[in-house]
Amino acid sequence: MGLAPLFEEFFARVSISLDSRSLDRVRDAWQVAEAAHHGQLRQSGEPYVTHPLAVAGILVDRLEPDVDALCAALLHDVVEDTNVSLEDIETRFGGDVARIVDGVSKLDRAASGASGREETLRKLIAAGGRDWRVFAVKLCDRLHNMRTLGATSVSKQRRVARDTLDVFFPLARYVGFSGIARELEALCLRHLHPWRWRVVERWIGYKERVDRARLGSAIREQLADIGCGGATALASDQLDEAINGGFRSIREDRASRALFGLPKIHVICDSLSLAYERLGALHSTFVLVPASFAAEVGDGLLRTRVQLDRRGLVAEFFLWFPRVARASWSRAIVDESATEDFLAVAHEGAREGDFTRVLRNLVSGNTIEVFSPKGRRVALPPGSSALDFAFSIHTDVGLHAVSARVNGVLTSIGAEIRSGDIVEVVTDDAVHARAEWEAFLRSPRARSKLRLWLRDAARAEVVQLGRKLVEGALGEHDLDLSLASASGLATLQALGVAAPVDLFRLVGSGQVSAFVVASQLRGDDYHTVLRDTQGMDLRSHVILDGRDRAGFTYCARCLPLPGDDVVAVASVDGTTIHRVACDLSGEVRASMHTFIPYWADRLASPLAGDVLVSARDRKGLLADCATAISSANINVVGALSQSYLDPSGEHMASLRFTVLIAKRSALERCLRQIESVPGVARAVRAGPRAGAEATSPPV
Repeated sequence: MGLAPLFEEFFARVSISLDSRSLDRVRDAWQVAEAAHHGQLRQSGEPYVTHPLAVAGILVDRLEPDVDALCAALLHDVVEDTNVSLEDIETRFGGDVARIVDGVSKLDRAASGASGREETLRKLIAAGGRDWRVFAVKLCDRLHNMRTLGATSVSKQRRVARDTLDVFFPLARYVGFSGIARELEALCLRHLHPWRWRVVERWIGYKERVDRARLGSAIREQLADIGCGGATALASDQLDEAINGGFRSIREDRASRALFGLPKIHVICDSLSLAYERLGALHSTFVLVPASFAAEVGDGLLRTRVQLDRRGLVAEFFLWFPRVARASWSRAIVDESATEDFLAVAHEGAREGDFTRVLRNLVSGNTIEVFSPKGRRVALPPGSSALDFAFSIHTDVGLHAVSARVNGVLTSIGAEIRSGDIVEVVTDDAVHARAEWEAFLRSPRARSKLRLWLRDAARAEVVQLGRKLVEGALGEHDLDLSLASASGLATLQALGVAAPVDLFRLVGSGQVSAFVVASQLRGDDYHTVLRDTQGMDLRSHVILDGRDRAGFTYCARCLPLPGDDVVAVASVDGTTIHRVACDLSGEVRASMHTFIPYWADRLASPLAGDVLVSARDRKGLLADCATAISSANINVVGALSQSYLDPSGEHMASLRFTVLIAKRSALERCLRQIESVPGVARAVRAGPRAGAEATSPPV
């Protein structure tokens, strides 16, 4: 019962602008929120449901919300803090309300800490980039939380205020909610610098009297004639603006004297028309300071600077009037192109902290406004180049840009542009975009467009390379006819791709061997070497079983054995398996396709390997070593021996045995047996043979 009067008061305010059906939806949303938050309390001890009601009230006061935004404001915490699901909201209130509520809701509680907060912020920015009402509800939510922050601990007040000042205040200013931004800034400064706030507040009152004294009696009479004279009592918003300006002046100048650097005159007007009338009188009476005029009609403020006398005394005038309702919700935003900025930013920053930094860079500075020769206005970040403007007009304009004319003067495409410039982009038929252009771009949406094109261009090159490799592997066979045949369709299915272009992308990126594809298209027996094993597929994994077949051979120089790190080098003549350390592998890999095969658990045919033996030379040594190898159940297929004198004059022998190995363990057993022979100093597996040895048969 105690909450009924609060809602009825709110309901009476919104009933002026909503029809009966919309009012029923608002009442429905209130009932759901009241039931869902029943029993929950805020830290101040108030019923929790007073918070969403206050957020909806701020939305009505500051903006012109539609019924979906009002319902979302009333329901914005039910998914996060109660058992009501998004599906329930969508069923009852529609998809738009559900998307707004989802956009302002935090991620699952499991996503805690700095990374969780950053991902929640990323989610908000992505949702707000698609629907500005998400930003409106979230910023009104943050504003009410800041208004009631006094009920929390001092440490939390400072933490929330710092977060708001760093992110949400510049965000509100960037999207055009200047009234909300002004109050957020004031509340943050109050909590972060309470003592300084009280001091500056007193100085602002004193400054008003000093400023009017500085104007001189003659100027005061002129100001009175045009309606800008006399003392005024400032409302809370107007006082906040004055104090915020004082803080900014001190921050920029690092001294309290900055408060008195520029006279600031606040003028209260009864209407927008009266404000413009007095503004016109100011500009006709005094010299306007260029680029100083700004209008915040939706928040009831016009501001300008004029030069009051020949000595150069400049004063800033704030003309306040009752805020004017905007004609449409969508026009609350400074520029629709900023949507692309937020969507681009949402995908940036892979490491923790990167996304927040990128977002701050976007919203921290005021935008510049430049124009096309036809009068189209484009908002861009400060420091933007003509290339940023080109991409904001259209992606193709940016990609084909050659140079630009800024205010009629021909300049480079990377030249910096400023507010008020008229920019014309010069293009031609060729695409000139390249990766180096990113250094000229300040707009996130322009960077995103360039990166997307570069990625697509790289993919196109990969597809072209893949097609070229498969054509080379096929030889005289026609590639398109082969792909259209039954074997072609079977090849696509075996490799898990839907179209030839996907097949070419796999080959061009090195995921699939061109020789494998060509062999299957020709119907060769090579595909029988492929085996499906756990964690592997037909794309890039070849199982080595020791057999030479279908153009599949093992290098005669390095003699690879099971367990070796190997690489397969494919060409139109077949595929050769090399040990990674093989010199021949290094010579051919640069110009031929390579991939990594896998060893079978046991070879179907044993492979040849070389064993080197160093021993004291004696009669019967060769026979004893051959007997030891045979006792390890390994066949010897060749042997070489050489006698020599070591530096001490002792007779030594060097033996090389070529043996057939089916398993790695058999090789290790063989080496142990040889080392047990009397006189043998060492037995090791030989490294890759030299070129002459590789072509000579063992004796």
